[in-house]
Order: sequence, then structure tokens, then C-alpha cells
Amino acid sequence: MNKPSTNNFPNLLRVLKYEVLRLVYNKKYFYMVLIESLFACYILTNFVFGGKDGTAPFSKWTYSEFLSLIGPLLSIILVLLCMSVFSEKEVAVRNIIFSTPLSEPKYYLLKTSAITAVFVLTASLPILLSFAYYAHYFNFYAYAEFTLPLLLFLLPSQIFVLGLAMAVGKVHSRLLYPLLPLVLFLGFFNPRLPAWFDLFGNNFLSWPLRWYLGIMEGPIPYILPSEFLYSRLVFIFMGVIMFAFACRRSKT
Repeated sequence: MNKPSTNNFPNLLRVLKYEVLRLVYNKKYFYMVLIESLFACYILTNFVFGGKDGTAPFSKWTYSEFLSLIGPLLSIILVLLCMSVFSEKEVAVRNIIFSTPLSEPKYYLLKTSAITAVFVLTASLPILLSFAYYAHYFNFYAYAEFTLPLLLFLLPSQIFVLGLAMAVGKVHSRLLYPLLPLVLFLGFFNPRLPAWFDLFGNNFLSWPLRWYLGIMEGPIPYILPSEFLYSRLVFIFMGVIMFAFACRRSKT
């Protein structure tokens, strides 16, 4: 695959396409997607089927739990994709790239755009699997009801992790490695952290919903505590700020 020129910047879309294909067409990405798909199937058949706290398997609460369970693995994939930006091979050619009209901020913006495109593709797989699961087992097709859980339990955490990984990698590539166990700890352990540290929402969902929300009878409405909602905005804001930090021009 010949890398397209970045001269004069009119070939930006071609360069972006090249970066996306470079991230997708390799064995590492194939195995990541395979593991992610198998894990999503495991969650659907072992956790979603029973529903969250007595709610229906296709309720917003149950889907929120599904997203909080697959979110950490998606973040691991996101960090691994960001590592490609700061690999030794990439660093070796970076100075040559910076000698072209492509500036350093635009370089990181281009790389992050490619990672974002690949990540959206990657995150779509478990979501589509869940849609197929609901259609097959429950004849449920009202997928628009899952929009709010997606916005609250998946989007903020991934924007935060993307910004954090790019900022940390910009400081030093080796600092990316501790992010992997950190994400695993935050995502798969539930030490009942407060909302401001509950990146994936798994700590909140580990509480019995009726007890936490004070609703002892009837259906459980999809009402989230204000501190949890505010924390989602903070995670998005911090992710954007850290990404802006990563895109800034380095001092030489």
C-alpha cells in the first residue's frame, strides 16, 4: 500500500483513508475485534438475558449495564489504537512528516480522526450484535430507546480515554502501558467509587436500583442521579481538553 502525499493538504481525505486502512488491515485488529465480539456474546447470553434488577432484558437499565460491561474492553482497544501513533516506527518517520506542509497539530488531528473512525466501526460491532440478539430472542426492534444509555454509558468514557491516551502518549509513549491495567480496574472492579470516578458507570449500576433510587414498587423509571449526569459532562470536557493538549505544537 503506497502512502499518499500530504503536500498542499488537498489529499487529506486520501491520507485519512490510508490511516484507517492501515489500522484495520492487520492481525492485531482482527484479534481485537474477535475477542470483543465473543465477549459481547458472553455478556448478552449470561447477563442481559436475565435483565437488570428485575427489569426487562431490553430495558434501558439492562442495556446500560450491557454498555458498562463492554465499555472497558472497548477502551482497551482504544488505548491500543492510540499506541500506534506513538510507536517507535511512527516516531522514526514523524520528523519527516513534520517537514511537509502537514503541521504537528494537524498530524495529531489526522491520526485521532483515523482512530475515531476505526473505533466507531469497532464499537458498532457489539451494538449490532445486541440489536440482533434482541430481535432474535425478544422480537424487539425499538433500538432508538437505547440512544440515551449510549450517550451516558459509552460516549463520555470513550472520549475521556481517547483524550487521556493521546495526552499521555504525547508526554511519553511508555506511559500508555499503565493505562491498560487502570482501565481494567476501573471497568471490571466495583469498589463503589463515587460518580466522579465511575468512568464506565459500573459502580453506580452495582447498587440495587430500587434501594438506590428509593423506588420500592412498580416499574423502575430511567432516572439517573444529578451527580452522575454532571460527571458525564466532566468526563467529556476533560477528554476534549486533554486531546487539545496532545494536539498542541511541541517546544523544540
